[in-house]
Amino acid sequence: MPDSTPTWRKADDDIVHGRQRLIFVRDGSWQLTALAYFADGQVTWQYGPPSDLAGLRQALADGTLALAPPDGTVVHVPGAGRFTMTADGAPWTAPMVLGDIADEVDGLNQRPDSSRRAYDAFRAYADDPSEERLETARSAYLAVPRHRRIYMLGDMDHNDVPARILLAGIGEEIPARRPGTTLTVTAEAKDGALDYFLRITPAVSAWERRHTADGPDTPTAAAVVIGGHVHPQGWPDPPGLDVLQNDYPASVVHRGREYRTVTHAYWALSTGDPAWHDRIADADRGFDAVEVAFAAPRRDGWAAARLAVMGTLLRDKCRRHPLIAATLLSTGDARVLYSDTGSCYWTRDGREGSNWMGRLLEVVRSELAAGRGGILS
Repeated sequence: MPDSTPTWRKADDDIVHGRQRLIFVRDGSWQLTALAYFADGQVTWQYGPPSDLAGLRQALADGTLALAPPDGTVVHVPGAGRFTMTADGAPWTAPMVLGDIADEVDGLNQRPDSSRRAYDAFRAYADDPSEERLETARSAYLAVPRHRRIYMLGDMDHNDVPARILLAGIGEEIPARRPGTTLTVTAEAKDGALDYFLRITPAVSAWERRHTADGPDTPTAAAVVIGGHVHPQGWPDPPGLDVLQNDYPASVVHRGREYRTVTHAYWALSTGDPAWHDRIADADRGFDAVEVAFAAPRRDGWAAARLAVMGTLLRDKCRRHPLIAATLLSTGDARVLYSDTGSCYWTRDGREGSNWMGRLLEVVRSELAAGRGGILS
């Protein structure tokens, strides 16, 4: 079955990250479609209402969805035509895919997946080899999708053999690491398996300390969306995260000239013509400033300089308006997704968006945090 790929959806003012993979759906006839699942547990597919993992399990059980329709079935592929299904002996089963998806949802939430939970359970059993902890380890091991168990320990020299030795009875024969071979579980083998987990525990702990010494690799807070709101009747009170929009009425100053908003300043500075500059700066609203600026000539080298200009203006905005700076800091380490400019360069409203505005806000937020902590003056 093809690997999953990233996806996302908007939920209120947030972005919910997810993954998607191909699946077959039956709605009178069979069709190849995308199965999407998200960090909040929502699962979606064509022709069906939003569901969850339990709903996906039921849809696979009742034939609404299939990993492979019956041999000889004509399948429609939107935009590509039709093909006739032929049996290929693919080893994928519904429990395998459901297990994979549950693990991926764990990953989207930066929490341990089934393999890591089983791994930790065996390490806990090695520290205190009680029957209760062994049963906990057994349950955790059986919860790992079968095709992923050999990778559970992250050790391809041993696969999951040490775990299976501990779960087996003395005298029992179990598959060995080499295909087609077996080993007989002895008391010595069990002692060796226990020693394996005792030896790797400090090594793994040391690696984890080194790996996270510089902080988490991914944000711990949910992504936040800035922009995408129009307020023709005036800004909300309190404005919340809307204060981080570029057209929010918070003045900035550049080279002694005060501008009503970041939007006014950015677009006024985009032209080298003094008359156009003043017309843009004097516009009533940010929207009007943009409309005027579209007709103005751009200054030479603007495309190469605009990122630095925007960064300078955002820093000035936060420096002059402490409450805005506090609002930005309140987002923690969340990914900032900006969706207000209609430009793929600045925004993240589509897969092609570069989200430079959001990235600059994250940089300014980091500078504010460093200043607050006395790291940078």
